[in-house]
Amino acid sequence: MKTSMFNSLLIDKPLREIFWFYGVIPSNILWAVTLAVYFSGAALSTVVLMFAVLLGYTTWIIGEIWHCSGNVKNPAHGEIARLLTAAWAINTLLLTSFLLLQRLG
Repeated sequence: MKTSMFNSLLIDKPLREIFWFYGVIPSNILWAVTLAVYFSGAALSTVVLMFAVLLGYTTWIIGEIWHCSGNVKNPAHGEIARLLTAAWAINTLLLTSFLLLQRLG
């Protein structure tokens, strides 16, 4: 088994719990707060900080989903969770990039 300094950041729980309670719900709340900050006309440094927090959280949750996707009865559920999380991450990266470009332009 490979060990990494990041192993201490990983949580060993069922995939359904990680996916919903650590992934979907917090990501949506974080997006809502980030967009509220963005559209309130906050300083650019605050917007960049919120985007960095959002991207950092998205990176962490991808690792969590990958780590926990093997502990399901049906392996297809793990693959679906991986696919949905990867799509969410790509969406987050693109949206933060375009919103930042819009703010700078």
